[in-house]
Amino acid sequence: MKARDAGSVRIVDVSPRDGLQNDPADLRPETKIELVERLRAAGAFRVEVGSFVHPERVPKMADTDVVARAVTRRSADRLTALVPNLRGYERAVEAGLRHVRVVVAVSEAMNRANFGMSPADSLAAIEGIVDRAGRDGVRVAGAVATAFGCPYQGRVDQEAVIAVVRRFADLGMDEAVLADTTGMAVPSQVRRVVEQAIRAAEGSPTEIGLHLHNTRNTGYACAFVAYEAGIRLFDASLGGIGGCPFAPKATGNVATEDLASMLERSGADTGMDLEALLTASAWLEGELGHATPGLVAKAGPVAVDVYEGVAR
Repeated sequence: MKARDAGSVRIVDVSPRDGLQNDPADLRPETKIELVERLRAAGAFRVEVGSFVHPERVPKMADTDVVARAVTRRSADRLTALVPNLRGYERAVEAGLRHVRVVVAVSEAMNRANFGMSPADSLAAIEGIVDRAGRDGVRVAGAVATAFGCPYQGRVDQEAVIAVVRRFADLGMDEAVLADTTGMAVPSQVRRVVEQAIRAAEGSPTEIGLHLHNTRNTGYACAFVAYEAGIRLFDASLGGIGGCPFAPKATGNVATEDLASMLERSGADTGMDLEALLTASAWLEGELGHATPGLVAKAGPVAVDVYEGVAR
């Protein structure tokens, strides 16, 4: 695993993709473009602008090409997108992206529901994408879905999770992001799995990250123990919106502003502008036309001096 500043945290905001793909609201491309730019201005390490999936599979992502072309016109820096297959990868590159994400679910049932193939077949397809990306000079990160449990088959084999991490590390990916796809994880489990994943990626260019959902109100506790265990790369979604259309009851992600607030007050440097995040979260709630799960935007940030001599 890459050496990192012990106090530095990087947050990838996935609200334009994971946040919006299952939301009841239908935002115009212009609104999605503004969302990406607000997140970039607020200091997100990277923004996941959408998914290059077939529109019949995820209709809310049908305009990802339009959004990606608009935001990469300014700069492709700090942007990524999910690509489910080689054609999705090609579309992402045609739209100007220089970083992409691939995903495989450890669970056979979830991978077939999401991609219509076995995890082994998905990994073979991913190898083809990584090979092509290497020739194109495009960076690739991988997500390990259902890393802490599957809504269809329940328990997942922890060794299978670590085996995928090793595969990603052997391929030289930027990141291997452990995803709690439906918010099933608990802190003790997260600590155990991330510690093993970090060891599995040692000596490789691959950083271990974490993608959490707060479905059962354990997301922030899981994030904190992962931070204590050495994780410095987190996915989050502005306002806490999100969910997977292929997984039952896969409600929202951890909220970017709530995660940033918690980690900053715990001594981490996220590089994010909390006030800008809160303003963006309130704006997004208005655009969606419904309340979002995030809480710091509603309660307001806590004054720094409350923590003086305690958290740091």
